[in-house]
Amino acid sequence: MKKIFLTLLILIFLSSCDQKKSKEDSSSTQDNVEVKKVEKTIESKSELVDPDPDDGVPPERYSPHNSNIEVAGKIRVFLIDDLLKDNLKLMTKDQRKFQYEEVDLNGDGNKEYLIGFKNSYFCGTGGCTYYLLHNEGSVITIFTVADAPFIALISKTNGWRDLLVNSDGSLRLLKFDGKTYPGNPSVAPKFTERPSDDAYRLLWDEYPIPNFKF
Repeated sequence: MKKIFLTLLILIFLSSCDQKKSKEDSSSTQDNVEVKKVEKTIESKSELVDPDPDDGVPPERYSPHNSNIEVAGKIRVFLIDDLLKDNLKLMTKDQRKFQYEEVDLNGDGNKEYLIGFKNSYFCGTGGCTYYLLHNEGSVITIFTVADAPFIALISKTNGWRDLLVNSDGSLRLLKFDGKTYPGNPSVAPKFTERPSDDAYRLLWDEYPIPNFKF
């Protein structure tokens, strides 16, 4: 009888130890999961891709509307394969850089791309050339003799937001005619009012804008 009683005590003790170990293992596993979650979060924050490592600006300072690597890659393909294909052999390495801004100008849920180039191939004494593209890469307008920023107003014409841009020493009002905006802003009407401070400014170098190579 004593042997049976001792055996039962030993079994109860072993069972208690196993349950305690199981709880400790479970707790340890949960702790490891939480630690990995934290490490992953820290890692994701520290691994932001710098879109323009040459300018010394940390990646978190750029706007998400002008620094997305995937969007820049998409635009790069548009430029190389189509829009500037015939110009590439005439351009130097330093001239093959662009900046972009994405914005939905007609409210259809798809972003348009405004592309700028700051170099002697695209700029002269009168201003620079800018491309406004549909989301799939087709050209809406090629602006000449213009100086960014472009200002997107709340007002619309033919379903597209009116734009302001400096050209020939004055701020010009650009209205969509159903197919495009005026390509030469210098002949567009002058805008004599003060644009709202909260109007959306495109390619405004008041804030960092990365350069992408193509």
